[in-house]
Amino acid sequence: MQLSGLGDAPVIRGCEIPTDLWYDVPRDVWLRPEDDGTVVLGMTDPAQTRAGKVLHIQFKKVGRHIEAGQSAATIESAKWAGPFPTPIAGTVVAVNADGFGADTLIANRDPYGGGWMVRLEPDTWEPEAVGLVTGVLAVEQYEERIEQLGVSCLRCAD
Repeated sequence: MQLSGLGDAPVIRGCEIPTDLWYDVPRDVWLRPEDDGTVVLGMTDPAQTRAGKVLHIQFKKVGRHIEAGQSAATIESAKWAGPFPTPIAGTVVAVNADGFGADTLIANRDPYGGGWMVRLEPDTWEPEAVGLVTGVLAVEQYEERIEQLGVSCLRCAD
């Protein structure tokens, strides 16, 4: 498979996979640890493509503790409705309700930036221990997943 670059991030069949993030590849969730110890989570480019246009999101309340594997939000899209699972346990410290309130398609337009979903204060941050991957390993695993699923990513235009 040919990889092309979109900025600094590798692109596979139109799907951008930034190498500076952590990924739960089977759940299509990205994670970005912040300097304050919190972790920001969002859906990946392949996830937003597979889901289709986001119609509505119901976030868990700030202050709620979520176990690994539990839903931090419920997403309703043009093609799918279901949970946004978190691969780590932690307390919800922020949700992107304002971003999605202003533009329900923000995750479809900018999944790794303005389209973030939740910010957690993790119980622990041991990404390798829970099977998260980053860098070249993440790109390799996504290359395999994207080919297996036959995904070609598209973003919603403004």
